[in-house]
Amino acid sequence: MNILVRNLSREINKKELFMLFQSFGKIKSHDIVIDAATGKSKGFGFIDMPEDSEAAAAIKALDGKLIKGLKIRVKKTARQNYHAPQDNPIRVRPEHSEARKENSAPKRKSSALSTGRKKLTRKDRH
Repeated sequence: MNILVRNLSREINKKELFMLFQSFGKIKSHDIVIDAATGKSKGFGFIDMPEDSEAAAAIKALDGKLIKGLKIRVKKTARQNYHAPQDNPIRVRPEHSEARKENSAPKRKSSALSTGRKKLTRKDRH
Protein backbone atom coordinates (compact mmCIF):
# COMPACT_ATOMS: atom_id res chain seq x y z
CA MET A 1 0.00 0.00 0.00
CA ASN A 2 1.26 3.45 -0.86
CA ILE A 3 1.19 5.99 1.95
CA LEU A 4 1.41 9.77 1.73
CA VAL A 5 3.05 11.54 4.68
CA ARG A 6 2.34 15.29 4.79
CA ASN A 7 3.35 18.18 7.02
CA LEU A 8 6.82 16.76 7.65
CA SER A 9 9.42 18.97 9.23
CA ARG A 10 11.87 20.24 6.61
CA GLU A 11 14.73 18.77 8.68
CA ILE A 12 13.51 15.15 8.47
CA ASN A 13 15.62 13.02 6.13
CA LYS A 14 14.92 9.70 4.39
CA LYS A 15 16.56 7.66 7.15
CA GLU A 16 14.38 9.25 9.84
CA LEU A 17 11.25 8.68 7.74
CA PHE A 18 12.27 5.03 7.35
CA MET A 19 12.84 4.66 11.10
CA LEU A 20 9.40 6.15 11.79
CA PHE A 21 7.63 3.42 9.78
CA GLN A 22 10.04 0.52 10.30
CA SER A 23 8.44 -0.66 13.54
CA PHE A 24 5.15 -1.35 11.71
CA GLY A 25 6.54 -3.78 9.15
CA LYS A 26 8.46 -4.20 5.93
CA ILE A 27 9.03 -1.09 3.80
CA LYS A 28 9.35 -1.62 0.07
CA SER A 29 10.39 1.97 -0.70
CA HIS A 30 10.41 5.41 0.89
CA ASP A 31 11.15 8.89 -0.36
CA ILE A 32 10.97 12.52 0.67
CA VAL A 33 10.09 14.98 -2.09
CA ILE A 34 12.88 17.52 -2.63
CA ASP A 35 12.50 20.91 -4.32
CA ALA A 36 14.80 20.79 -7.35
CA ALA A 37 15.54 24.52 -7.23
CA THR A 38 16.50 24.74 -3.55
CA GLY A 39 17.52 21.15 -2.77
CA LYS A 40 15.36 21.27 0.38
CA SER A 41 12.46 19.08 1.44
CA LYS A 42 8.99 20.12 0.31
CA GLY A 43 7.56 18.75 3.57
CA PHE A 44 5.98 15.53 2.31
CA GLY A 45 7.00 12.05 1.31
CA PHE A 46 5.84 8.60 0.33
CA ILE A 47 6.16 5.16 1.90
CA ASP A 48 5.35 1.91 0.13
CA MET A 49 4.54 -1.03 2.39
CA PRO A 50 3.75 -4.39 0.74
CA GLU A 51 1.45 -5.63 3.53
CA ASP A 52 -1.84 -3.71 3.67
CA SER A 53 -2.49 -4.66 7.31
CA GLU A 54 0.91 -3.30 8.40
CA ALA A 55 0.36 -0.12 6.37
CA ALA A 56 -3.09 0.39 7.90
CA ALA A 57 -1.61 0.01 11.40
CA ALA A 58 1.10 2.58 10.58
CA ILE A 59 -1.49 5.04 9.24
CA LYS A 60 -3.68 4.65 12.31
CA ALA A 61 -0.78 5.04 14.75
CA LEU A 62 1.10 7.89 13.04
CA ASP A 63 -1.66 10.13 11.67
CA GLY A 64 -1.73 13.26 13.82
CA LYS A 65 1.43 12.33 15.73
CA LEU A 66 3.74 15.20 16.72
CA ILE A 67 7.13 14.75 14.99
CA LYS A 68 9.80 17.45 15.38
CA GLY A 69 7.19 19.99 16.42
CA LEU A 70 4.72 19.31 13.58
CA LYS A 71 1.59 17.15 13.51
CA ILE A 72 2.12 14.84 10.55
CA ARG A 73 -0.74 13.71 8.35
CA VAL A 74 -0.60 10.12 7.13
CA LYS A 75 -3.03 8.57 4.69
CA LYS A 76 -3.36 5.96 1.97
CA THR A 77 -2.68 7.34 -1.48
CA ALA A 78 -3.71 6.20 -4.92
CA ARG A 79 -0.37 7.31 -6.37
CA GLN A 80 1.47 4.31 -7.75
CA ASN A 81 5.17 3.99 -8.53
CA TYR A 82 6.21 7.48 -7.45
CA HIS A 83 9.74 8.35 -8.57
CA ALA A 84 11.35 11.65 -7.72
CA PRO A 85 12.98 13.47 -10.64
CA GLN A 86 16.64 12.53 -10.84
CA ASP A 87 18.66 14.61 -13.27
CA ASN A 88 16.44 17.21 -14.93
CA PRO A 89 13.81 18.84 -12.70
CA ILE A 90 12.12 20.58 -15.62
CA ARG A 91 11.26 17.72 -17.92
CA VAL A 92 9.09 18.10 -20.97
CA ARG A 93 7.86 15.04 -22.77
CA PRO A 94 9.00 15.12 -26.41
CA GLU A 95 5.51 14.67 -27.82
CA HIS A 96 4.34 17.74 -25.90
CA SER A 97 7.25 19.95 -26.91
CA GLU A 98 6.74 19.13 -30.61
CA ALA A 99 3.06 20.08 -30.35
CA ARG A 100 4.03 23.38 -28.74
CA LYS A 101 6.42 24.17 -31.59
CA GLU A 102 3.73 23.55 -34.19
CA ASN A 103 1.15 25.65 -32.33
CA SER A 104 3.50 28.52 -31.49
CA ALA A 105 3.16 30.32 -34.85
CA PRO A 106 1.78 33.84 -34.38
CA LYS A 107 -1.94 34.10 -34.98
CA ARG A 108 -3.11 36.57 -37.61
CA LYS A 109 -6.17 38.71 -37.24
CA SER A 110 -8.66 37.90 -39.91
CA SER A 111 -11.30 40.30 -41.15
CA ALA A 112 -13.28 37.50 -42.77
CA LEU A 113 -15.80 35.45 -40.85
CA SER A 114 -15.94 31.70 -41.16
CA THR A 115 -18.56 32.16 -43.92
CA GLY A 116 -16.04 34.02 -46.05
CA ARG A 117 -17.85 37.36 -45.82
CA LYS A 118 -16.01 40.50 -44.84
CA LYS A 119 -16.63 41.65 -41.28
CA LEU A 120 -18.72 44.83 -41.27
CA THR A 121 -17.28 47.84 -39.52
CA ARG A 122 -19.19 50.79 -38.13
CA LYS A 123 -18.31 52.81 -41.25
CA ASP A 124 -19.69 50.11 -43.60
CA ARG A 125 -23.09 49.99 -41.85
CA HIS A 126 -24.08 53.59 -42.79
